[in-house]
Amino acid sequence: MTEHASKPVALKRRAFLQQASLTLGALGVGGSTWLTGYQQALAKPTQRKLALLIGINQYSSRAIDPVLADDVGLKGCLTDVDMQRQLLVHRFGFQPVDILTLTNQEASRQGILEAIDQHLLQQAKGNDVVLLHFSGYGSQVRLEADSPSPTFRAAWVASDSRLPREDAPALTDVLEAELTARLQQLPTTNITTVIDAGSQDAGYLRWGNLKVRSRPAVPTGTLPKGVQPELVKMAPWPGLLLRAGDLGHLVLESQWDGFSAGVFTYALTQSLWETLPDPNPKVLLKQATSRLQVSIGPDQQPTVESHLPTKTEAAYALAPQLPPADGVVLPVSSSDRPLILWLGGITAPVLRYLQPGSQFVTRPSDGATNFSDPGTVQLRLESRSGLRATVKVVGSAPSQPLARQPVYEKLRLLPQTIDLVVALDHQLKRVERVDATSALSNIPFVTSVVAGERAADCLFGRLPVGPVSTLTASLIGVAETGDFPKVSDNALSSYGLFAPNRTLVPGTMLPKEEAVKTAVNRLTPQLQTLLALKLLRLTENRSVSWLGATVALETTQPQPQVFMKQQTDRSPKAGVAAVLNRLTHKQSPPEETLVLTNEHRVLYRLSNQSHQPLHVLLVRFDSRGDCAASIAPPETVDIEDESVTDLSAAAISPGKSQTLPRDGSGWGVINGANWVETHVVLSAQPLHECLGVLSHDGDITPPSGELQRVRQPLKLARALLQDLHNATVAADPKLASTDHYALGQDQWATFTFKYTIA
Repeated sequence: MTEHASKPVALKRRAFLQQASLTLGALGVGGSTWLTGYQQALAKPTQRKLALLIGINQYSSRAIDPVLADDVGLKGCLTDVDMQRQLLVHRFGFQPVDILTLTNQEASRQGILEAIDQHLLQQAKGNDVVLLHFSGYGSQVRLEADSPSPTFRAAWVASDSRLPREDAPALTDVLEAELTARLQQLPTTNITTVIDAGSQDAGYLRWGNLKVRSRPAVPTGTLPKGVQPELVKMAPWPGLLLRAGDLGHLVLESQWDGFSAGVFTYALTQSLWETLPDPNPKVLLKQATSRLQVSIGPDQQPTVESHLPTKTEAAYALAPQLPPADGVVLPVSSSDRPLILWLGGITAPVLRYLQPGSQFVTRPSDGATNFSDPGTVQLRLESRSGLRATVKVVGSAPSQPLARQPVYEKLRLLPQTIDLVVALDHQLKRVERVDATSALSNIPFVTSVVAGERAADCLFGRLPVGPVSTLTASLIGVAETGDFPKVSDNALSSYGLFAPNRTLVPGTMLPKEEAVKTAVNRLTPQLQTLLALKLLRLTENRSVSWLGATVALETTQPQPQVFMKQQTDRSPKAGVAAVLNRLTHKQSPPEETLVLTNEHRVLYRLSNQSHQPLHVLLVRFDSRGDCAASIAPPETVDIEDESVTDLSAAAISPGKSQTLPRDGSGWGVINGANWVETHVVLSAQPLHECLGVLSHDGDITPPSGELQRVRQPLKLARALLQDLHNATVAADPKLASTDHYALGQDQWATFTFKYTIA
């Protein structure tokens, strides 16, 4: 969990005990009878939970834009519905019968309005919980009645929507004003609306390697049939509104390995699987936004609007019924069917590369209270399709059914060959794409694809012509300042690298024309750095590591201050104190982005809360494409007249803390950089391979306490994976024969910190 400045408040006893029971149970100490009784009592249905989930992939060109007839369909909206449904049933305790889904043609204008009336308005009572979710195209519309000063109205594009024509001028979308007017009639205040649709008239439907979820133009028409003029006066959304992007701004969907989804819904549901929802909805939104922007950059900015009563203390207006988890065992129709997991809590990059043989654990309904207890059931991954995975029980079959039990990652198997996937931008001419494919094929660690064909790590292309996104943003979603080539319709520029959302990777563009092959050769070092960063991110596991550790980002100048503190969530020793602290202190929402200046000096404070020494590696990337690292140097000791290298002396002992840099003076903020992403790795075993790479690069104890520059970041990233694999094999020698990187969650923890530089 990540902590920010907080102010203590008193939680209601019922809410405190429920959340503590769930979380302590997940940490393996949930057998305490004083909590168990309350958990059983709270499991009784004291309120009904109703949900209406709407997702539309199939649209007619007459609803969106006849010119774009072949490209109007979306791909991820039904996945959004599935993600929400699994979350509501298996994390929040919704009954399947109380969840109504409308997909594709079912989600007509009439179908949506009737479902709200019949499923929500006619059934909800005073204390019930209501959730409404929509994934599809959004739009802005103009009403002819507003002339001569037309105003924009937000709307949902239904499956049977049609653009107004001269002979049929009535709008057929669902105006948001109609929706708020209906929801205002609900007798309950426990209402959450999630909208994963946009309303920016961007003029096109593709944004780099992503799809845009908004109609590309603003239609003008008369009121939909049967709608009275007084209904178009927009009332506030009742309860909690979580919107994927503010009105008039971008909302995107993306491809992942084997499925597409709205980037907001995926980030939101992952956040809700992973941690206890914070009482402050803004904190939840910041967590989801941070996750979202790692993959697509800053173009999409989710928003929250709350009219919830102050007594409501959790997202979705209720506390979860299951503890935080990586997923759940889905019910199957018969006992001879294979076990199926829903892996909604696994991060997208890890899910993409998770290999058969990876392991999860779960607790049977009558069984273990700790991951290492004999009653814990181990599950081995056999195959995966999208967010569903087929698993087999390791060892003897459990005595009790596993259906609906939470699952936790135990062993992460990653392929030893992981490429950087580079998409070729659609704006390139055919001959340019052919030349780029040929040039990139000569780089052994790169795979090239056509944009939109599959998930990609970056794009290769030119600066776009026409409407563009914020071109001076970094790959990790932080704006870059400085002068870049200005492009007119007829101008040409060099080639460069872009994030999947078509934002420029800083330092990859030249203000002159060049050949494709020349550009690829010039960009090869940046491609290596991007792959190194990708591999480091695959080790991030703060929320799933079983090691007990805490890392804080602090400054020593201009004044001592703790800016951010992160802690592993699944170690009982580390987790219990953090859970109790979190539940008794209300968190304030974090700032949009942590911003430091050149006046600051930064240090990291590491605390070992496990029972074994932990070895440390710090790796820092910045917007200039530079990589630097810090590793504790070994000591040489004399044993029986022989000099022996001793790495244990550099480790953090159990119960002890250490700062990086070790002298506590702090590192200066980088001049000329605009963002920094730092990975702090703690390992149960010495990092011999990393030490070898850094020793070959130069002095691992550079003067004045500064970080060592890494000349081969990709080699260092691969060395780290090998070190973590070696640590896992040392604990379980049976894994020595695997042809993958085997990373045991009890052997390491990687923390990630990001900040911008003003």
